[in-house]
Amino acid sequence: MTAREAILRAVPAFVAIPQRDDYALRRRLEEDGVPDQLAAEVVEFVPLAVARALLDGMGVRFSDEYVRQTSQGRVIGRKRLDDEPVFREATEMADEIVRMGQDSFMAVAGWSVEYRHVRAALNSGATAGDLRYEPPVVTAVNEDAREFDDTSGGVQDRGRSWWQFWRARPGG
Repeated sequence: MTAREAILRAVPAFVAIPQRDDYALRRRLEEDGVPDQLAAEVVEFVPLAVARALLDGMGVRFSDEYVRQTSQGRVIGRKRLDDEPVFREATEMADEIVRMGQDSFMAVAGWSVEYRHVRAALNSGATAGDLRYEPPVVTAVNEDAREFDDTSGGVQDRGRSWWQFWRARPGG
């Protein structure tokens, strides 16, 4: 399945699950035939790309990178958003998603934390050109076994699993 096909399947799911529940959305996508890794990437990157397309031209400054961290808060690394195929595809598809209807487009954008923060800041009287956002954080949840190469070219340290405490690692 391509990123484009997954995104097209995802738009109705974003609309159907109005409250931000990443697990429910991933389950729905997997039930709709989206492979689990691709479903995770759709949940992480599609709202971000669509929201940024919506806010493009307003003067809000966003980071070109994102940070991946464990659910315990340990930073695994940073990576450019445009290195992520799902982010790139969703950015290219933003106009197509708009043509699916404003409600669909806004439902997807509404899942973005950045969009919600920008909207709240503007509603509080901030000027768009004064808003600058740090890299968004994407959490690698415990069952998420995807590799993440940090910007130094190293591979994430998976550490020792708690249930295998008796195993020694070289150098550890």
